[in-house]
Amino acid sequence: MPKISELDSRILKILLKDGRTGYDSIAEECGEPKNKIWKRCKAMEKKGIIKGATVQINFGQLGYVALATLLISIEADQMEQSMEFIEKITEVTAYRQYNSVYNVITIATLRDLNELDNIKQFLKRKLPITGLKTYIWAGVRNIPENLSLIDKLKDTVEKKKRNLTPTSRKIGNEITIDDIDKQIIEKLTVDGRSSFTKIAKEMNLSTDTVAKRYRKLKENGIIKASIQIDPNVIGYSSILDFNLAFTNSSGSADDVIEALSKIPDVIIITKISGDYDLHLTAIVKDIAQLFDIQDQISKVCGITKIESSARKIPTRWPSQQQHISTF
Repeated sequence: MPKISELDSRILKILLKDGRTGYDSIAEECGEPKNKIWKRCKAMEKKGIIKGATVQINFGQLGYVALATLLISIEADQMEQSMEFIEKITEVTAYRQYNSVYNVITIATLRDLNELDNIKQFLKRKLPITGLKTYIWAGVRNIPENLSLIDKLKDTVEKKKRNLTPTSRKIGNEITIDDIDKQIIEKLTVDGRSSFTKIAKEMNLSTDTVAKRYRKLKENGIIKASIQIDPNVIGYSSILDFNLAFTNSSGSADDVIEALSKIPDVIIITKISGDYDLHLTAIVKDIAQLFDIQDQISKVCGITKIESSARKIPTRWPSQQQHISTF
């Protein structure tokens, strides 16, 4: 299994935070020659650590009114057939869950809230569902750069050097997204580090036009580039999902979120409606880390209820079509 050095870790964190960062900028931040950074990146690509790049997306700017999580219980002997069916539905992304009464988790992008009822009724008609629960998303903090890649001592040093809490970004309601912007986003979703020259040639545009439109999309919080890695190659074993309820009696919701976002390997925090207040996603290497993260969550002031489940890690993470941070 490839080992991650301190330099490799710093490079990956930079590229998880901004997947289009150039080698010269990485070299300056790491205090290393540009050629050495290039060689380390190419070595990680060869080892299968770096798998590509994609972009996070602000779905609200693309005409979607909401995202929703659907937790589904399906009869065990019908699981494989049911997953094959769900994966063909374009409106949802599905993952199999373990250690939960809900053995499938799906994420739906909604252009109209009525679509949620339509999706639920469709799934109930087509699948052997024994239970179904839904949560509407109210906001997301997506921080793949919070992934802990080396031992705790070094990672602590790394955090002192780099602030992993997302900075506030402009989420512009006044921005108009046209078909050209959408095509650029689609191409960057497939390859977040694709050159502007290549995209321009494919779209019959000038390189300057593509570059300007990318900057507009980035600066207004519409997209954020990130490299994709294979966490399995560097020792991670599973994704954990936590549904959390908390009380405001011991502090604000912001205080709870800030405390949770400082836990290493917590990579997504979603505000949700319903029985729980937050959905938290973390990536872990082993069962000891699972227990450690759950213990850290339980110690956050205000947390009153925790429900957890596990799922397999994809070979390309972050996956395509993840939501950009909104808070």
